[in-house]
Amino acid sequence: MKTLFTLIAALVFGAGIASADPVNKNCPVSGKAGDATIVVKYAKKIGFCCDKCKGKFEKDPAAFAEKIAAYKSDSKKCLVGGEDADESKTIEYKADVIACCAKCETKIKAEPDAFIAKALKK
Repeated sequence: MKTLFTLIAALVFGAGIASADPVNKNCPVSGKAGDATIVVKYAKKIGFCCDKCKGKFEKDPAAFAEKIAAYKSDSKKCLVGGEDADESKTIEYKADVIACCAKCETKIKAEPDAFIAKALKK
């Protein structure tokens, strides 16, 4: 029962922005059609100064693609407004990105921020 409660709590409270589908259809490295069997998992802790900024991000994370790439998970600044982040207003941004081949997958894993941002723009 405790395990079930932990699983439910993680899904409800800890999921942040999660998507069952990848954020892209084409490989962000080559531009070719993505292979759904080659998925790179990505997660980054993002801080916000207020619920308004957090809501803006949650509504349209793709609008912040460049900021996501430059944002450091240990940043003390709000991703949206740039003010000091409130520790209680953070999310774990999660995304899956598909690649077209193992070579591109390796490139994405080497520089995930850049390629995740590129995938979000499409």
